Amino acid sequence: MNMTYTTLLVSALLGAQMILTLVLTKGEICPGQRGRVHKMLPVLLLGWLIACINQPVALLPLLGVGLFTFQVKTGKTRDQGPLKLLYASCAMAVLSWLMTLSSLSWSEKAQSLIAVVMFGAALAHLLLTQSRTRLQAFHRVLPAAGLVSAMLSVLLFSGQLYYSVPQAQVESQLLAICAALLLLIAAQVIWVGHIVLAKPVKVWQLSGVLLLLSASAGCQLSVF
Repeated sequence: MNMTYTTLLVSALLGAQMILTLVLTKGEICPGQRGRVHKMLPVLLLGWLIACINQPVALLPLLGVGLFTFQVKTGKTRDQGPLKLLYASCAMAVLSWLMTLSSLSWSEKAQSLIAVVMFGAALAHLLLTQSRTRLQAFHRVLPAAGLVSAMLSVLLFSGQLYYSVPQAQVESQLLAICAALLLLIAAQVIWVGHIVLAKPVKVWQLSGVLLLLSASAGCQLSVF
């Protein structure tokens, strides 16, 4: 399997950046909230910096997000910020993601697309929660997107095991396969926990979701 952690990282950064861009430019939030969301952008910068180690083209979104982050007053993101630069950084992020797909099979490309939604939604949800956003719809929409993408991921993973992996290898990797599925299910249960219990979502909760998703992805990668 040619998919690597770098591919998953780029997918997560792309998804999260798209969501934060939507919040900053279209969200009905006050300047104070916008400023707090803006202060989460350095997390994306760190992610793109790490991605640059194995994916040099990730330098493009790194520069785009960096210029926007440090040149804009946090309260002026929508009204006076260079939004063209923000949109350009998103286009660069898409380019970086597409470059990671060049050596992947069609099923792996589909998994990467699912990761854009699932990992991107999880990362964005964590950053929005940390910024104390009042956009309550995202606390329901993002877990729902994660749940749907997880279902698709399981179906695709099962198809890859059936059609691409020899039976003997499946049997030898049965523990890793079960661990991947259990970790993925646990992540989804924790992710929607605040909805089921009708409680506010917590940063530690979403941090746990990201850790479980990453562990599940690691188990899946080890199978191939």
